[in-house]
Amino acid sequence: MKIGKQFAKLARIGLAAATTALMPAAQAQETVKVGVILSVSGPAAAFGIPERDTVQVFIDKYNAESKARKLEIVFHDEQTNPTEAARGATKLIQQDKVQVIIGPTIGSSALALMPIAAAAKIPVLGMNGTISLTDSKNSFAPWYFRSSINDELIVRETMRRGVFGPTHKRIAFMYQEDAYGKGSTEYAEKLAKERGIEVVASVAAPGNAIELSAAATRIRNAKPDAVLLWASSPAMGAAFLRAAHQVGLSVPIVASAALAQRPLVDAAGATAEGVMLVSLPHWDEPTPKLMKLEAVLREAGKKPAGFGEMLAVTAVVALTSAIDKINGPVTGEKLRDALEGLGQIDNPYVDGRFSFSKDSHEGFADDALKTIVVKNGKFLGAGGAR
Repeated sequence: MKIGKQFAKLARIGLAAATTALMPAAQAQETVKVGVILSVSGPAAAFGIPERDTVQVFIDKYNAESKARKLEIVFHDEQTNPTEAARGATKLIQQDKVQVIIGPTIGSSALALMPIAAAAKIPVLGMNGTISLTDSKNSFAPWYFRSSINDELIVRETMRRGVFGPTHKRIAFMYQEDAYGKGSTEYAEKLAKERGIEVVASVAAPGNAIELSAAATRIRNAKPDAVLLWASSPAMGAAFLRAAHQVGLSVPIVASAALAQRPLVDAAGATAEGVMLVSLPHWDEPTPKLMKLEAVLREAGKKPAGFGEMLAVTAVVALTSAIDKINGPVTGEKLRDALEGLGQIDNPYVDGRFSFSKDSHEGFADDALKTIVVKNGKFLGAGGAR
């Protein structure tokens, strides 16, 4: 009888010990739902597809290495359509119960979904540089964290390195007709006027435009000394470069960072030669960090195509760094506070300082930018110009 009682007691102790031992394991398997809204179709798919692939690769990598939490991705294709982006955000938040959103690809979509995310207290790691997204006048600004480079910084550096100079007194603008193109062009116009440069033409076209001869003719007739081409769609960018060549517009063309991608050169061919951009480093001339990023992507069967991969991996690095700082269950509010508390982080895959704080959600600093020129069909450094 005593043996039986002792055995029962030991069994209860063993069960309690086993239950206790299992508790950390249960905590270690806490799942964090990550909504990913990207342009996998539509004009911005050239960005959205590599962004999607990179997010998947690096979240898979985190899950394989993490002993604390697992990340579950819920994808939504916003189709390069702001209305679809807003619908997707609503679904991800209300039905899928995500705790954070990565994306979207384009600025107009970000502006459409941010009020929805902010109302639900869901932080968003956005991969576009649309200036107004981090404007403190917007009530949603505390919930938006930029894993791209603010277009205000890119425009300022592009104008300084490529437009301002003794031979450029007259400038024309060709821009994409959306929040990205309009906001950046307005800022560029302001900078030009401050430097006494005359704006002789400003022409807009939709991102899916493929024939821009009339726009190129109008700009040629305005007799500019240089043209600033501000678009995120490689199809539109290439259409303008081809049209400029056809109508005899032979002045220097300085393009947006968003056009530093292979599809632009593939579509524009020789007409892209000499185009200057200020952007993140390019795969045609990779830095050691980019080579490390490329190795991880290729191991997963993905070939780097542009800078969408750099923005996507930066979003994942920031997200996982913040998640690892959180004690207890992960919520949108805890994630927002953790992102603001990151300070400067070491991004193993992309060059340049990157930081978040309570006062700034901008991410990259100006040392991430490189002056690039298209030479022989490749995006190469402009002789160390800065």
